[in-house]
Amino acid sequence: MFTSVHHVHYVVRNRDAMVSYIERNFGLKPVNLEEHPGRGKDAMYKVGTTLIELTEPLDPNSAMGKSLARNGPGVWHVAWRVPSVRKAAKELAAKGNKIRGEGGLTRSPRGYTTVNIEPESSQGIWFQLAQGSAKM
Repeated sequence: MFTSVHHVHYVVRNRDAMVSYIERNFGLKPVNLEEHPGRGKDAMYKVGTTLIELTEPLDPNSAMGKSLARNGPGVWHVAWRVPSVRKAAKELAAKGNKIRGEGGLTRSPRGYTTVNIEPESSQGIWFQLAQGSAKM
């Protein structure tokens, strides 16, 4: 079902400090910096076909803000590229997985479509499957 890693999403305490760290240590510059008032500050990187997303949550009461306070910075989730999210959503639901979103599909603000398996269905891990490319 999986063909590659679509994206890796990290939650960070300070987006700008992490952007500086990544550039200084790995020579990578973000392809996009965004700020979503009340939600978060994002930095996006392309590494081959994989998107790396960093988010500094601005709302401490959001799920991401609470996770950062509880667990510190780290991986928020990994999204796996699949050929067809519609097919994956149907197959996973048929196997008893609880799927988020209408019809099991969620549209990313960046233009790709995802299937999100609720962690209670998948041994506590949030699996996200994605199809399409991110718009920058």
